[in-house]
Amino acid sequence: MAQQQLMEKFNWYCGVNNSANFDNFTWDLKHTLYNTCFTDLVYTVPHLLFILLSVLVLFILGCCTRIRKEKYQYLIQYPGHNFRWVVILLLITLAACLIGEGILTDLTNYAKVPTRPHLYVPAGLFLISSLLTIVFYTKMEVWSRRHMTWLLLLFWIGALGGECTRFLNFYYDFNQEFNYLLLRVDLNIVAMGVYFVFLLLELNVIRIKIFSCCSEEDGFPEDLMKEDMHYMQGYSSLLSSASYLWMNWIFKKGYKSTLEMADLGSLSEVHTTKYQRENFTNALLKEQALAKLYKKPLSLYRVYARAFGARIALGGLVKILGDLSTFIPPLALAGAIKYVTGIYYGDSTPDETNTKYITALDFLRNGFVLVIVIFWSNIIKLLAQQGHYHIVITESAHIKAALQAAVYDKSLRLSSYTMTGGAMTMGQITNHMSVDTTNILNSTQWVHYVWSIPFVITGYLVILYFELGIAALIGSLIFFITLPIQVIIARQTAKYQKISMAKSDERLKRTNELLQGIKLIKLYGWEDMFYTSISKVRALEILTMMKQMGWRVVLMSITNASPLLVTLVSYSLYTKLTGKPLTPDIAFAALSVFNQMSIPLYLMPNVFIFHINAVISTGRLRLFFEAPEIEESEADSGKSAARLRGERTVNPEVEVRQPRRQKREDRQRLLSSNSDDAHSTVSRSPLHESFGISDNIALRVRGNFIWDESANTPTLRNIDLDIPKGKLTMVIGQVGSGKSSLLSAILGEMTTVSGGVQWNENNQSIAYGAQKAWLLNASLKDNIIFDTKYDHTRYKRVIAACSLQPDIDILPGGDQTEIGEKGINLSGGQKQRVSVGRAMYSYNDVVVLDDPLSALDMHVGAHLFKEGIEGFLMRKSKRTVVLVTHQIQYAEKADKIVYMKDGCILHQGTLEDIRDENPELVANWRATMREMTESESELSAAEDVEEERAKLVRQISSSKVIDDKKIAKGDSSTGRLVEKEERAEGSVSWKVYLSYIRALGYWTFIASLVLVFSQNGLGIGTNYWLSAWSEKGNNLTLENATQEELLESLDYYLGGYAGLSIASIIAGAAGMTLIYISSLFAARQLHNSMLNSVMRAPMRFFDTTPIGRVLNRFSSDTATIDQRLGATLGGFLRFTVNCLSAILVNAIVTWYFIIALIPVFFLYLLLMKVFITTSRDIQRLDSISKSPVYAHFSESLGGLSTIRAYKQHRRFQKALIKKIECSNLTFLYLNTGNRWLGSRLDMIGATIVLLAGLATMISALTHNLQPSLVGLAITYALSISSQLNWVIRLSADLEMQMNAMERVEYYKSIETENYDGIVDPGPDWPDKGEIVYNGVSARYASDLDPVLHDIDIRFQPGEKIGICGRTGSGKSSLTLTLFRIIQTFKGRIMVDGMNIAHLPLGEVRRRFAIIPQDPVLFTGTIRFNLDARGEHDDDALWEALEIAQLKGVVSDLDLKLDAMVTEGGENFSVGQRQLFCLARAFLRKTRILVMDEATASIDLETDAILQDVVAHAFKERTILTIAHRVQTILDSDHILVLNEGRIAEYDTPQNLLAQEDSIFASLVKAGK
Repeated sequence: MAQQQLMEKFNWYCGVNNSANFDNFTWDLKHTLYNTCFTDLVYTVPHLLFILLSVLVLFILGCCTRIRKEKYQYLIQYPGHNFRWVVILLLITLAACLIGEGILTDLTNYAKVPTRPHLYVPAGLFLISSLLTIVFYTKMEVWSRRHMTWLLLLFWIGALGGECTRFLNFYYDFNQEFNYLLLRVDLNIVAMGVYFVFLLLELNVIRIKIFSCCSEEDGFPEDLMKEDMHYMQGYSSLLSSASYLWMNWIFKKGYKSTLEMADLGSLSEVHTTKYQRENFTNALLKEQALAKLYKKPLSLYRVYARAFGARIALGGLVKILGDLSTFIPPLALAGAIKYVTGIYYGDSTPDETNTKYITALDFLRNGFVLVIVIFWSNIIKLLAQQGHYHIVITESAHIKAALQAAVYDKSLRLSSYTMTGGAMTMGQITNHMSVDTTNILNSTQWVHYVWSIPFVITGYLVILYFELGIAALIGSLIFFITLPIQVIIARQTAKYQKISMAKSDERLKRTNELLQGIKLIKLYGWEDMFYTSISKVRALEILTMMKQMGWRVVLMSITNASPLLVTLVSYSLYTKLTGKPLTPDIAFAALSVFNQMSIPLYLMPNVFIFHINAVISTGRLRLFFEAPEIEESEADSGKSAARLRGERTVNPEVEVRQPRRQKREDRQRLLSSNSDDAHSTVSRSPLHESFGISDNIALRVRGNFIWDESANTPTLRNIDLDIPKGKLTMVIGQVGSGKSSLLSAILGEMTTVSGGVQWNENNQSIAYGAQKAWLLNASLKDNIIFDTKYDHTRYKRVIAACSLQPDIDILPGGDQTEIGEKGINLSGGQKQRVSVGRAMYSYNDVVVLDDPLSALDMHVGAHLFKEGIEGFLMRKSKRTVVLVTHQIQYAEKADKIVYMKDGCILHQGTLEDIRDENPELVANWRATMREMTESESELSAAEDVEEERAKLVRQISSSKVIDDKKIAKGDSSTGRLVEKEERAEGSVSWKVYLSYIRALGYWTFIASLVLVFSQNGLGIGTNYWLSAWSEKGNNLTLENATQEELLESLDYYLGGYAGLSIASIIAGAAGMTLIYISSLFAARQLHNSMLNSVMRAPMRFFDTTPIGRVLNRFSSDTATIDQRLGATLGGFLRFTVNCLSAILVNAIVTWYFIIALIPVFFLYLLLMKVFITTSRDIQRLDSISKSPVYAHFSESLGGLSTIRAYKQHRRFQKALIKKIECSNLTFLYLNTGNRWLGSRLDMIGATIVLLAGLATMISALTHNLQPSLVGLAITYALSISSQLNWVIRLSADLEMQMNAMERVEYYKSIETENYDGIVDPGPDWPDKGEIVYNGVSARYASDLDPVLHDIDIRFQPGEKIGICGRTGSGKSSLTLTLFRIIQTFKGRIMVDGMNIAHLPLGEVRRRFAIIPQDPVLFTGTIRFNLDARGEHDDDALWEALEIAQLKGVVSDLDLKLDAMVTEGGENFSVGQRQLFCLARAFLRKTRILVMDEATASIDLETDAILQDVVAHAFKERTILTIAHRVQTILDSDHILVLNEGRIAEYDTPQNLLAQEDSIFASLVKAGK
């Protein structure tokens, strides 16, 4: 009895007037299993118990144990984790459907009786328990409490039992039959299946995690052992990974403070460059093996698929799910409008049914359900689309990283001639590393759109056919008609893009040459010529981009117009073909489809271009990978282990020509090597034989060698040379005789035609000092140590031998001072001494030095030879030295002399041996030696080293006091002469935006805004017109209108719709055209203004600013302003106004939508603020992280011979991988951050759709809202999701791109030289050559100390003046004041009676001539390099070449004067380049000539000839000579001796020598 009373208390649960209740309850089948209310009550028990127990367990573990004190930043996934989450998503969907079904059943089937809680309360508990299982399971994984799984197991068993009980009740209720049309029955069957799956998953967890049955549990992940590993994708729950919740930490940190690279930490193993490089290499090896087996060409596409295909395929599966979910909203929208139509027109009576529960069909006809269906489909779409993007973009980053590593590995094996011969330039190879890998990255990101676009379009066409019938297919033909047009236009765009890139490359090449040779250009007054040259190319580039932009505007106009035209045609044909009026459910469902259909069609041309570019780039990479390599042995496979260690193997068949390339298999073993020999102290020799040589010979060179395999004549012929072990071998000869080529043959850099190089097996390691010193962007000490074991005593001896200590003392950070890009803060001589110091410090057996003494003055050269080569290398280390030099005064010290001429060894042996063979040659040498010995008197007075050190002093601001303690500690802040480029922090100033708008033009910008608002206004008008048209269709349907009435209505509405549509299209096209074209005009003006400012900047700017940094403004930043900034600004304005329009329409339709939107709006603003703040920092870090990759790459390309000689490729590969790793780190965080934003914006968009849908549904029920307005509101709400995403994305992009504008503005406003003059010098000035200094004081910058003090001196016309002085005495400074390169802040300089400060700067520099020490040649013809302005005829050019001893060299060239000079003049030797500069100076018929010892790299024989010829050729000119070799000033009319920036002595050489106490005399005596 008590039991009955207890059960009767639950009758409220069953509801009033319900036959299934607990009255007279007994425990029989009728009152239990066959009682619906009882089974529903039993059904709630497991859910209720789980809710109570799980909350209790979570509370106890979370609050009462040590767990609460621990922080868990990761989650180790249990078996079946991801699948479980998918099933959980299904479970929650089931719970939502059960709640909806219960409520609708209660409201419809039992509308006339009081509510029956048993219909929906169990579903509510179902939902709560489902959500709790998520929390419980996640905590189980996070806390790693495996035994928590037992409670889940019990719950799944109980829940499955409850569903089975309900299943049996249904079976009885429907007379032992199932009515599958009833939604509750269907949901029950699905729920049983879901719970059974959960049961299996839980049993599997217990099997593995608790009993370890038939499976071994994985150990703790190594990734999580790294303290700085914060990239937790894969170490968090699927929900966290799918919604990127784990990224919250970085956005919190970024919002509070500026992010630094250290904050990002490291990546998990699978994302590392090393892992992906090995993955790619293994795939490449397999493909090579298959290609060899089946004799098919190598396919990089199969390599991509094998290495990265699995993950990309997974991305495809996720994309299918996202694509399928896009088909749901249009169908649901049509149903929702039908639902409202039924309510509005009083036709909402549901079907009469006698069932206890609502059918699935009735459930899906309900407007509220359909709104939630739209919301839920948007959630699935956002998860799938963001997941797909994340997978493919991550894999694209992996591919790019692997390819960059592979390109670098190949570059280290690239043959020297491939680059120096012009087959591949450094720029081209850098493009493989940057452009080609980026093209493949873009293609990978869009790879699934190849099949997705046709799939989605087909699906939309099917939907349209069911909505509009054949009219939709006819209308859709417009899409397919415009598609080939779009493809053609896309090709035109790509064509002009290619032309534009070529023009850009040409502009950058010229800009690079301008920056590389800026000092010469300023000295020669060629700024206007180079400005005109670059601005002309820039004009052509802008014109090409304008054409490209024109096509792009047409493309975008067609894309934007297509949906409008399609709807126009479809709606007009619908009534005519079907005889039915257009109604809201059809109109807006079709409009939604047309709008969505335009997106894939818009993307298709871009996808096409991405893949075409990738195909081209893959082809380019394949050719690059097949490019000639340095000679490697094809020795037997038994020696492959040596290759894996990075050692070169030996081929005993030296008579047989060496192959040019390794087997690909062997090359790839090198790629995939995991050797950790980072500190190899001994490097192996380049290939060739290592036995059959006597112990007293270090190496033997025999045979013929060639640079270009296609050439007919070997570069080196009939070489037969033994290099004695432990001796000094000196290689001498005239310019172009083949000295450097001989060294290259020894190093294995040349191609062997016959013979080869044999090495002593005990003497196989090489140290190499190149003719053009190659330095790393590292500290001076690191450049010398070069990754060899540090020995302090040895290091100090090397520093002393190379005379580097005085230089180190000047440097702000001592030997820890960072040497800038390409040694920018060191002079040629200093760089050469560091390069020689590196060779000396190494422990390698053979030291090869290519003309190191040419860049050094006599004193330092003598010291280096005596203390370094003779003392350290020969006497102390007993090493073999091969020295190329023009300084034949040291020939007597050589154990063996090799005299070369025309690629042959003419004589070899000791000096006495050669004298016996050719007495006349040795007699000439001895005469030169005597002259050089006498001229050694110059010593420390007129030496190059003084100016080098003086330059260092000038580079350090006088206001900067060096802290000795900091230097001693090696403080990094004191070790930089070139300041680090500052990273902008915080948001971009509004002034930068204003400056860009100013560049666009204020009125242009306002007009663009007006057009954007006009387009949106017309768009709203068009859709309102459609709303009225479709509502009229409803009325006509109810009125049973005749065909004439239908056609009359059609004509009226169609005309208005067409007019508004066309006006909207025109306004949009005009707005795009205006913003694009004005952005290009602005870009041109900004570039030319920046170019003008940079060209006019003082030399101090170039001394302290790396060329790469300046070039970056003209490349990356200019490209951003050219091609992206205008489009981004236009897109941002357009999408912002679109969002406002959508919100406005919804507010007009249902005003209280705004109230619901307010919290969403504030959430959006917060999200926008947080994302942009953090994303900006990550984007800047990403930009910064890319530069070191390319800098390291170009740095390595410049020193390939040195890296290979020292066998340091392994170290450089690791350094590059580390730099790519940094770039990859920022890229992945940036991409994942975008996914974080995208998923939240899509969620906000889905919420807006939900709010708009619910608001319109409620309005329809309460205020009789028209169905057409419901369709209008929801259609606009659906568009908001993607629009919001674009607003934030474009806002962030705009700010990042404005950084480029900020940097350009900074360079526009740098301090410039004053080029204006107040006096015109006249055409003949200077006609005499008189120079007068009146009290001149000068300094390099206003914040530096003066370098000249009160100079008073007069140089008579036609005089030859020799200038000398001690360290930092101001010799070069004196001549630079003549060209106004440095500031004269006191006194004046008069030339032929005119103050040069009053003359136009360009005129001053053009009227003087200078032969600089560093030879500079520009890319172009020999004619251009001699006579850049084209002022002389051929006879004058040939005369100049004859004077410079180059007539024979140029005559031998096929094109003679029109022969091309390659980048930097690399196809001529250094000596020949200096001779070209001499010829250039001769052609400038000026009265004043400054010579800065232009013959340092010229052999003495040629130099002696030149001295006589120059003396005659420049007889009538006033010549100022800065002396490095004394013989060049001993015959001067006067000698000027400077000391500490003041005149110390000025007299004839004879008078100064006669005064025993004169500085000049003391210097002469010091050298004897």
